[in-house]
Amino acid sequence: MQAAVRLSTALCLLLATPVLATTALADPVKVGVILPQTGVGAVLARQMQAAIDLAIVHQGGKLGGQEVEFVWGDSQGKADVAKQLADEMVKSKKVEFLVGPLFSSEMMAVHGGLARTDAFVISPISGPAPIAGKSCSANFFNVSSQNDQQAEALGAYLEKQGVKRVYVMTVNNQAGKDMVSGFKRHFKGELVGEVYTRFGQVDFAAELSALRTTVPEATFIFYPGDMGVQYVKQYAQAGLTRSVPLYTVWTVDQATLPAVGDDAIGVRSGNVWSIDLPNPANARFVADFKQKNGFLPNDYAAHAYDSILLIGSAVQAVGGDMSRKDDVRKALEKADFASNRGKFSYNTNHFPIEDYYVREVVKGKDGVLVTRTVEKIMSDAKDAYSQECPLGK
Repeated sequence: MQAAVRLSTALCLLLATPVLATTALADPVKVGVILPQTGVGAVLARQMQAAIDLAIVHQGGKLGGQEVEFVWGDSQGKADVAKQLADEMVKSKKVEFLVGPLFSSEMMAVHGGLARTDAFVISPISGPAPIAGKSCSANFFNVSSQNDQQAEALGAYLEKQGVKRVYVMTVNNQAGKDMVSGFKRHFKGELVGEVYTRFGQVDFAAELSALRTTVPEATFIFYPGDMGVQYVKQYAQAGLTRSVPLYTVWTVDQATLPAVGDDAIGVRSGNVWSIDLPNPANARFVADFKQKNGFLPNDYAAHAYDSILLIGSAVQAVGGDMSRKDDVRKALEKADFASNRGKFSYNTNHFPIEDYYVREVVKGKDGVLVTRTVEKIMSDAKDAYSQECPLGK
């Protein structure tokens, strides 16, 4: 299967403009991007592609002061396709940075092979537990969080709220299992149901019927993309929203809210970013993204944007000389860029140290559904697996 390859609009404009040798190296920095441009994650990929283009625009049409060439691949959300694309990009296309893939099942499929190459893997979203711990690698950098952590924040929040009985539902893959592990780490009440469903499933009638019989105080879910859209709508249609509050991670955001509609009002989620975080970098990102694309960015977009800024900071630090691999790695570890989250730093396993928030879906004055920050639930949080990583020891 051939990779879907295209040059970004920004790059096309760059190639049409002569560049003086004194301002950039002759060879462009090559960046491969693997996203599910079709299939269950397409709505998320659209957000991430738009954010990547904006990040290049914000860097003056370059990457860390250098010309940039993007190679794009459509994983279709499939691990075997992602692995084939990653091999081709690193071995044949000679990309120096690989951004993606999106889903943890894909990342687990590509990580081992990529760890034996010189390519730097920048993961905007996926943060599987094994890669944060014993299988960590020097050239892998996660830009969002370790999978467990969003769920840890919600588990801690529900524990703080005095909730005693929770029903858990998630995708049956590495990310889903990580989410449940994280939730259990801080929620000490009873799980009255723990259900894992097929990746790509969009009909939850049977599962919701079973959920109702357990009479939980709250429901916690992880269903990204179209899966989440259908789950939240069916949850509301079943009349559960009014009696059993719904809490999510990576499910309800600015990409899925237009499709879910008012059924999402009141749903709460845990994350490290929201459109209302009060810092200058975020204000610029949200405003320019909306103006450029006509819709608001979601979490996936926010982290894709930061991924490109992170790469740009490293490229700039070495003056575009990608042969200086150790210096590139050190520059990535410094994370010297203005994140739309505000403060951002790396732990020794190359996963972020950052704050976690609970947010709620509300309808703004303009009638648009948005996620509003409710409270900070964790500060300077480190993932649970960093001590198992041999890096830095």
